[in-house]
Amino acid sequence: MRNFETGPKEAGTKHTADEQENERAALEAAINYAIQCAREADFLGAGDSLEQARLNLSRVVLP
Repeated sequence: MRNFETGPKEAGTKHTADEQENERAALEAAINYAIQCAREADFLGAGDSLEQARLNLSRVVLP
């Protein structure tokens, strides 16, 4: 019989943590993509306002 490093409870916790990390990475990618598109279209003007917009989006959206 094999002894596993993690039991069912720990495995569930790790799975949830992995899901949260994946969700956060996806949200960060979406924010970065939106800012990149705005920068390429010169939508919001200079880089400082785009960086501020990225920071504000990150603060509001990311847990």
